[in-house]
Order: sequence, then structure tokens, then C-alpha cells
Amino acid sequence: MLRFAAALFAFAVAFCTAVASGGSLAESPPAAPAWLLISDIHFNPFDDPVLVDALARTPASGWAAVFAKGSAAPSPFFKDTNAALLDSALAAMSANVPHPPVVIVAGDFLGHNFPASFAAAEPGKTQADYDAFVDKTIAFLAGRLDAAYPHARFVITVGNNDGYCGDYQSTPHDGFLAHMAAAFEPLVDRDGAAPDFARDFSRGGYYTTSLPGNGARDGGQALVLNSVYWSAKFTNACGAGGSDPGAGELDWLAAELAEPAPGYRWLLTHIPPGIDAFSSLLANRPIAFMQPRYADRLIALASRPAARAGTFVFGHLHHAAFEIVGASLTTSLPGLVVPSISPVQGNAPAFVTATVDQRSGTVIDTATFADTLATGTWARSYTFDAAYGTSAFDTPNLLALQQRLAADPGLRATFLAHYNSESAVAAVVPASWPWYWCAQNNMTGDDYAACTAKLLRP
Repeated sequence: MLRFAAALFAFAVAFCTAVASGGSLAESPPAAPAWLLISDIHFNPFDDPVLVDALARTPASGWAAVFAKGSAAPSPFFKDTNAALLDSALAAMSANVPHPPVVIVAGDFLGHNFPASFAAAEPGKTQADYDAFVDKTIAFLAGRLDAAYPHARFVITVGNNDGYCGDYQSTPHDGFLAHMAAAFEPLVDRDGAAPDFARDFSRGGYYTTSLPGNGARDGGQALVLNSVYWSAKFTNACGAGGSDPGAGELDWLAAELAEPAPGYRWLLTHIPPGIDAFSSLLANRPIAFMQPRYADRLIALASRPAARAGTFVFGHLHHAAFEIVGASLTTSLPGLVVPSISPVQGNAPAFVTATVDQRSGTVIDTATFADTLATGTWARSYTFDAAYGTSAFDTPNLLALQQRLAADPGLRATFLAHYNSESAVAAVVPASWPWYWCAQNNMTGDDYAACTAKLLRP
């Protein structure tokens, strides 16, 4: 482990030195306006029970007027996003990043326990009634995002809470995917960015879309994936018996990556590969996010040099983190984990902006904005480069940062504070840092177990 860490550090230093002395970043044109990254909205329309019956009877276009009749304050810690917190977050986004060319939403639009919450608020309703309420919730969120950013190109992905069937039960070819595709098509296919979005998303929740470049012909591509099919908790409870949508999606990804890359490529999905640090800490053993047969193939496909894949964007954790996704020094991808709007895990609500090199697709820097819920105001919490002494959010910088985090308790304290978006309500215990550190560059259970065993040894 220590020899591997030293090799990582040496590689990172050598690469960063090469870039600083005349590599691609030094030659890159100025960055375009910052992109906006959002995740885990987990909208809860049941927060004010008095309003639910009116919502069920009202088209999505009229929901804002219904919510305006309520008096609920923005969601506190350990609750999902209510209408007041959604309003606050969208206002803060519009004020701090008014004209992003790209808005990425990394999944989990719906709140936790959505079926049970609907049943409690609307007893006696049918499955069709529930499905219609889900569809209206998605349409309402699409409308609010569209109103906030009528000119931005949206890139969205499915989260494990998004669907009719229940948590971790995304279902291919079902009505939910078709209705979500219809609601978001005007945002995703803006200016013809994703002409096949509605067809492809309706089939499985995954698709391709274009990303901006410096000119009409030198932009990039996003491969947007439905990682729910790969989750360790997925059973395809509402899908066709005997089918394997996870394997089918990986076959699709392999075919897409085999095509020549139109400039740079990003990958986007909700659930990351690798290890769930918090669950592993509680269980005192590695808990993987994905089934190994899917995770191993996903990483192998994405990290092939011929695939020309660059930044990998995830949600799901609700916290600000990163991953180094890959099995080798030269092919690992930088993984950006976007924190959540929902404060349900005790984290402060947050969103991220990213300055992106329009030629290479490299993330030059990110800024995180958070509402600590103490005053109800949003403010810029930190920028990645200033907080961690990096020059870009890329693999060499993350490799070097990983080693400095292992050696510097002060830097670790900074990371753990930013991890919860400055919330002190559910702060990470400093002594548990190895569980989180090892999850950032150990993708398999065996590697993660060996890493934590070494660092946690008395």
C-alpha cells in the first residue's frame, strides 16, 4: 500500500510539473461561464399535509400557486427538500450563477419514502393515482428548473428514488421514464443537443448528449448512465422476469465508447462505483455501492485510453467528495461527487459551480455554495483549488491531494468540514478519516479492506 501511494505521488508530481511547464491547461483558452451542478433534490411535496389533497387535484403547472398558500419554513436538518427550501436554493443559484451554459442534475429528484408518504397523505388512492402524482412532481421540478434557466443545456440522470416501483427499482420501458423524458426533453434537447433523448431515456434512463466547446464543431459529449440497474440493492422488482438491464446498459456503453469521441467526453450517473464509506464504517466491513460484476466492467470500459473518457460526475452521497476511478495510474478518471440540496443526512444544502476548459473538458476549478440553515442565507463556502492547493480537478491533482490528506491532519480537518458543507450537526469524527480516505481511490472491497486495515491498525 505504501509503495503504491509513493508511486501515485511521484506520478502526480511529474504530471503536474509537465502541465505547469507547458501542458494543455497552460495553453487552453479562457474558460466559459461556470456550469451548474445540482444533485439529490429529494423534493418532498408532503411537507405541509394540508396542501397535499389540492396538489393531487391540480396540474403541475398550478403547483406553485398551491405551495404559495402554505406557511412552512425551509426544511431543517434531517428533512428532505420542501417547497420553501427549493425556492431558496433556486434563488441562490440564479443569483450566483445566472447564465450557466450547462446545468447538470445528478439524480434523485423525488424525496425519500415517497410511496409511504403519498399513502399516508392520500389514503385509499390507487396505484394509478400514485403514478400520476409522481409524474406531476417531476413535471413541477422540470418547470421550476426551466423557469430558472430557460437558455441552459440540461443534463439529467435517474436516481434510486426516481420511479414508480420504489427505492432502487428503476424499471426499463415503464411509464415513469416516458413521462420524465417528456417533461425534461425541452431542457435536455435545447438547441438540438440530444435529439434522441426522449426515445433513449424512455427505454432505459440512459442516453447521450452534446456538451459545449469553443466552436460549433469542437464540443464534447456526455454519456448519461442509469446506475440504479447496477446497484447492490437492485432487484428489477417491476421489470420483465429474467431480464438483465444492467448488462444491457453496459453493452450499450461499450458500443458508445467504441465510437470516435467528438472532442472530450464526460460520464454522468447517480450512484458511484466503489465503496460506501459511511455504511462500511457502521458495518465494520466493506459495503460496495454496486454489484462487482457491473462495477468492474464499468470501470474497465470507462478507463480504457481509447474511450477518451474524462470527468465522471456522481451524486447519491449527499456530501462533497471525490473519487479516483480506475485501476491504474495512467487511466484513472477524476470523479466529482456533487453534494445534495436535501439536508436529510444532516449536511447543509449545497450546489456546485464548475469552470471548464472548453477545449479539453477538464474541470479547472469548482466552487461550492451552501446554506448552513443557521440564518437561511446561501454563501460561497470554498473553491476546490484554494481549499486544497490544486490547479485543476483532474487525476494528477487528486492523486497528489490524496497523499497530502493522508499526511496532514489539518488538511483532513478542512476536507471533513467541507464534506458536510460546513454543517456541524452531523460532522464526521476525525478518527474515522481512514474509512472515507480509502473509499476515494479503492474501488473493490478487497482493496478497501486492506487500506482501512493498515490505517486503522493500533
